Amino acid sequence: MNIAFNTAATSMMTAQTRFAEAAQNVVVAAAEGGDTVQHLVEMKQAQAVQQASATMLKTASDMTDRLLDIAI
Repeated sequence: MNIAFNTAATSMMTAQTRFAEAAQNVVVAAAEGGDTVQHLVEMKQAQAVQQASATMLKTASDMTDRLLDIAI
């Protein structure tokens, strides 16, 4: 289960970084009159990864709880 927790946590941190970078790129592109669509898509992708990672973390936690209930 530790691998699942580590993977989920790492994915969440990576998604947060990607989201922040994409958001900054949106601001820069908008200020320069450029195209923001690609950066907005990157933000949505990072959001989806964040949600999937949170779900994986919750599932791993639930599985660990159930295993501990069985073992006791």
